[in-house]
Amino acid sequence: MQWQYRADHPATALDTDGDTVYVAYNSGALIALDANDGSVRWHTELKVDGAPTTALSLAVAPQGHLLIGTVDGRILECPPRP
Repeated sequence: MQWQYRADHPATALDTDGDTVYVAYNSGALIALDANDGSVRWHTELKVDGAPTTALSLAVAPQGHLLIGTVDGRILECPPRP
């Protein structure tokens, strides 16, 4: 094992672009981890029009955009974060 990241909630989806590992949790959290060492790059709560939602699926698209399938049947495209 190269690294480990422990969270308080079960992960519902994850994907990587090789540099970053993106993880969605059943709490509605979305987190980006450095693929080399597991350190947190950024963390956010997933919201649609200000209302919390939960990701059930997650895929990295070209240019680092994230495609997210939500528990309420939406598909979201989110731009990459710094």
